[in-house]
Amino acid sequence: MTALVVAAGFTSCSEDDLDTNPYGKGGVNLLSFGPMPITRGETMRVTGTHLNDVKEVIFPEGNQKLSPATTYISAEFSLKSSEEMTVTIPDQCVPGKLRLVTRGGDTIVSQTNITFNEEIQVTSITPNPVHPGSIVTIKGEYVWNIGQVVFFDHVEVDAENFVKNTRTEIQVQVPMEAKTGDVAYNDGSVDAEDVVIGSLTVDAPQATGVSKAAPEFGERITITGENLDLVTNISFPAVDSVAFDAASDGKSIQVTVPTNTVSGTVTLTAASGLTTTVDITVPLATVASIDPVKDVKAGQTITITGDKLDRITQIILPAIGEPLAKGQFEQSASKISFQVPEGMGDGKITLVQHENYSVETDKISMYSEAPELTLWTGSTYIGKWSGSMADLAYGAFDWSTIKPGQVLTVYLTPDMSEGWSQIRVGNGNWAALPGTSDVNDLTAEDTKFSVTLTQAMIDELVANGGLVVCGAYFTVTKVTVSLLETTLWSGLFTCSSWAGNQDLAWGGYDWTTIEADSKICFTYKKITPGQWACISLRHGQDWANLPAPIPGQYDLDEDEGVLVVTFPQNVLDDIIANGGLVITGDNYELTKVTAR
Repeated sequence: MTALVVAAGFTSCSEDDLDTNPYGKGGVNLLSFGPMPITRGETMRVTGTHLNDVKEVIFPEGNQKLSPATTYISAEFSLKSSEEMTVTIPDQCVPGKLRLVTRGGDTIVSQTNITFNEEIQVTSITPNPVHPGSIVTIKGEYVWNIGQVVFFDHVEVDAENFVKNTRTEIQVQVPMEAKTGDVAYNDGSVDAEDVVIGSLTVDAPQATGVSKAAPEFGERITITGENLDLVTNISFPAVDSVAFDAASDGKSIQVTVPTNTVSGTVTLTAASGLTTTVDITVPLATVASIDPVKDVKAGQTITITGDKLDRITQIILPAIGEPLAKGQFEQSASKISFQVPEGMGDGKITLVQHENYSVETDKISMYSEAPELTLWTGSTYIGKWSGSMADLAYGAFDWSTIKPGQVLTVYLTPDMSEGWSQIRVGNGNWAALPGTSDVNDLTAEDTKFSVTLTQAMIDELVANGGLVVCGAYFTVTKVTVSLLETTLWSGLFTCSSWAGNQDLAWGGYDWTTIEADSKICFTYKKITPGQWACISLRHGQDWANLPAPIPGQYDLDEDEGVLVVTFPQNVLDDIIANGGLVITGDNYELTKVTAR
């Protein structure tokens, strides 16, 4: 069967220039040629526009050259009109594109190939196996009619790129992308069917060893193996595309270990996409212990032990915006220590070695003696990330009333029946609050999870639906926030036999700054535990009792604690008018007075 091939050249038009008349185009245009396939020596018809401006018609030429260069042969042609010519097929041409050279020096190239009638017969393909980049030879009869050689997985080489192309032999440079599998050919025509020649074994890189399996960061290592000259990319764990030097014999590659990699698999990739690997172990810090972990106070020293801790560059603390940088903590290979800053919250401490590696400690919990405001109580069980406690979300609580520094505490009971439990403190979209971990592991001993609220966290709660507590396998029983306090006095006052502390009287404190209904908190410890003690609050003038509702004295039931007393406006007015506050009583030590 023969056909006329439609073969538009490299021209295009926009929608505005669209012309349904193919002969209305300006300049030389190649519209069709045929019949195809054809026999060498025969004449074919070419149609187009402005063909009278064509000075030469050329075909790809068969060649004996052992170099990857296409040669061309000119054909005789006869112009019938500006829209038609006839062309005689040269004896030495091979499959490929038809080219029209204009008098202006432009070359119009067909989109489809010239193909030939003679039956292709392949008798051999050698060598086998073969190395990418080397030459494979295909012999037979009329093999110069092969328009395309197709290596396994659709890696194609067109006839115009054959190194050698004669009637009985073609030579093809094996593409770097080639890999082992069936090799085939076709005649280069549109939708041509591939004819399988046979299976071809193509070399692939194979790493067999590494000069140092436990290298130092920045150290030059040598990877050995076979066909490593085929490697085009090397990736370390967490680091892609590292520069390398491959030996010309393909038996080794030298590469520098990136300073930001981690232990794992180094992957060498060829142009074919095939990979080979070696494993390395780099020196990474580990954590063995942290102390203390319970009731941690600001100013206290935390000590972390482990291995290679001298490589830590920064420490990320719960609820603290800025990490501790190297130099802000003491460190050796086996130990790190630092002072707990104000505002640090409950959670794990993260030790950062570099951008791609960090290690966490066990969770710590901060000490707090501040009274709490209960926002919610109940019992809500949360399964495997399948539910939440959302009673303080979606308008149920006004989070704009909360201030930075208040401690949000979720009281809970972990369910360890699955061997694990996790919590996330999030916004109405279940996203973790800024500065908190996405997932926080719970232990069987945990009874609460606390976060010191920052302005960023409060803004997130206000803007995005309030508080949602979610996670896996625990029961929420209560949610509280701490009450912020102002220290009015601190020190040590030993009160026995009704001695009086007048540090907050007679101008010692400006009571006009205290708001009505503030809670005044007195931190105490009994001098003689188990014995009766009391605190009595008086004004300065004659140490007279304060007005109702303040009683004459408060009996202290606990050996130590915080006495919380609400001062309404009438009590504050009395203190302001009568010389301030005097604190008296018996059998206690006073260490702090605060207002909330």
